[in-house]
Amino acid sequence: MIYDLSQPIFNNVPQWPKFHPSTMTIPHLTAIESANVEHLELMTHTGTHIDAPFHFFSDLETVDALPLSHFHGPCVALDLRHKEAGSGIEAKDLEPHANQIEQGAIVLLKTGWAEKRALTKQFLTAWPYLSGEGADYLISLGIHGVGIEGLSIGGFDDPEKETAAHKALLSAKKLIIEDIRIPEALLDGKRRHFAAFPVLIQGAGGAWTRAVAWDDGEMA
Repeated sequence: MIYDLSQPIFNNVPQWPKFHPSTMTIPHLTAIESANVEHLELMTHTGTHIDAPFHFFSDLETVDALPLSHFHGPCVALDLRHKEAGSGIEAKDLEPHANQIEQGAIVLLKTGWAEKRALTKQFLTAWPYLSGEGADYLISLGIHGVGIEGLSIGGFDDPEKETAAHKALLSAKKLIIEDIRIPEALLDGKRRHFAAFPVLIQGAGGAWTRAVAWDDGEMA
């Protein structure tokens, strides 16, 4: 089974609320006869996307400077849907799952926020986020990266909440994937493969991606 973990992009898609709304137009007429050509205006951190270290550190790697191996690895999904809106995911929330997290894993945090994706105040400002302490704990376990269902790995409208997990993970060269959708089928504790290869945008701190997970042998 191959699982799609990506969220769609469309006109006025939910995104970081401090930025201008995204637009997507499908013109009725194009320069190429009988062809549909779309025009999009959106930031690179809209929809399912990865963060490169350059996103927070101007002297570290941009998207195009990272090897393809950075965007692939074993994964495990953790059920954290008990977390309250706007609350931080701390080490104590992750410790019960420690035996599921192998070294080099990409940890997918299922908060239930993907199902709430809409232009609502709750979705846009109050997602459960990874705290700095939670990020440090995952790093101590030797993880390769983290994916989350909210708009950001960090929280909203507070500098410490917004930046702590980003700085901890990106300074350690860990992969961050944001605004994903984790199917409930992945919460069975099984180890799977994960990939989120980004669009190759030169000099960027983030890029859109089609994130997927698959069972052993599925893509052999």
